Amino acid sequence: MNRRQFVASLGATAFAQNKKAPNVLFIAVDDLNDWVENFGGNPQSVTPNMARLGARAIRFQRAYCNAPMCNPSRASLMTGLRPTTTGVYNNSDTWRDGAPDAVTLPEYFMNHGYRVLGCGKLYHNSQPDYHAFHEYLPESHPAAEAKAEESHTPAKSAQSHFDWGPLDLADEEMEDYRYVRYTADVLGKKHAQPFFMACGFKKPHLPWYVPRAYFDKFKESDVKLPPYLENDLDDVPKSAILQGGLRDHARVTKNDEWRAAIRGYLAAINFCDANVGRVLDALDKGPNARDTIVVFWGDHGWQLGEKNQWRKFTLWERSCRAPLMISAPGVNAGGADCLRVVEFVDLYPTMLDLCGLPAKAGLAGKSLVPLLKDPKRAWDGAGITSDGPDKITIRTEGWRYGRFSDGEELYDERADPHEWKNLAHRPETMTAEQKKVRNQLATRLPKSESRKKLRPFEQLPKEEKDKVKGKPREGFAKG
Repeated sequence: MNRRQFVASLGATAFAQNKKAPNVLFIAVDDLNDWVENFGGNPQSVTPNMARLGARAIRFQRAYCNAPMCNPSRASLMTGLRPTTTGVYNNSDTWRDGAPDAVTLPEYFMNHGYRVLGCGKLYHNSQPDYHAFHEYLPESHPAAEAKAEESHTPAKSAQSHFDWGPLDLADEEMEDYRYVRYTADVLGKKHAQPFFMACGFKKPHLPWYVPRAYFDKFKESDVKLPPYLENDLDDVPKSAILQGGLRDHARVTKNDEWRAAIRGYLAAINFCDANVGRVLDALDKGPNARDTIVVFWGDHGWQLGEKNQWRKFTLWERSCRAPLMISAPGVNAGGADCLRVVEFVDLYPTMLDLCGLPAKAGLAGKSLVPLLKDPKRAWDGAGITSDGPDKITIRTEGWRYGRFSDGEELYDERADPHEWKNLAHRPETMTAEQKKVRNQLATRLPKSESRKKLRPFEQLPKEEKDKVKGKPREGFAKG
């Protein structure tokens, strides 16, 4: 009987007594694209602590979210189900309506003997699914941080939070530091049973307000702009374009703020990196360092002017790709890049496989453990990202194909890494090989795309909202 069969034969109580079960530190970062050292997105980004984790992890260089915004991306990752299955495409959707019977990843660990703890932003703000945790430190904006932001409020409100600027605060007065303290406390203690500690950091989500020290590390005049083609959008389907992103870009360029905005993003990333470093320090200094798996992921990418777009919400590389690192002691020493294409729905089966838990039927992804053991092995992976029932893209190692209600996209990623030339814009000019690739990729998309009409969460009665949110099994943590 192998380890998986053995674990599957145990009840939750017996499994909790299994001293060899690894712990899990699950770190989620909001709106972080590939501007991370060792991920090649921006050489000016300063992330020594993320790089420190990468030195002992497998760095998945081609990891793709299954939806390009917070709520559907996180719901998909946590349920292991695609948006095309659940119909959860938007931040406003009540994700439990789309997946009423789903056992989420934290809940599955809880059901198999783990002590499950959480803090910060793991799901979209309003739908945290607290009942799947024993204890939770919820999101809460500290009074000092809120007061320091007051001078920025008019701009933040006018621009849908697209604003930036330094705060004269210490790190300890920021919201994300609350999650550092809580997570560090958990990591610094011995536990009677294996733990699943999920920590969700909010920065670099908008607005980019972080302590002044992080802005001081970046000089605006030195900031380099990303690769850019002015008429980049002339050959793409109209429905692929984010109109709000165009307005953001018009404002930034009109006011000569492009470099200033990038500086704000770099500062927010650097602030996040400092907090990641504090969590890693707590793990390394505590009693759990040798038997804790560390998973680090960003929920989707972010655009900073490429294709005249800002924010996420689109189906191009900048919005769909996000950093993913997995450090699994005893499986791989880490410090290596994996160039195979993976997607976020793969994380659920991967975590079960790594921790020796029984496999769960019905999950959309596949375990990445074979890639953790051999990052260069053959792998027929594809990243499928949906932004609605008529907006979907698939990414392989060499190509991206997109299907929209008003057209198609096809990019040769090796020859055109910035996705500047949509080969499908003029089908009559496509080569036989390009047409073959387009047709092959189209057949790999989901056969049907859910068109469920899900209730907007904010329109639910308070009683229903409270029911959706749930309560932690043991209560909320103080902090």
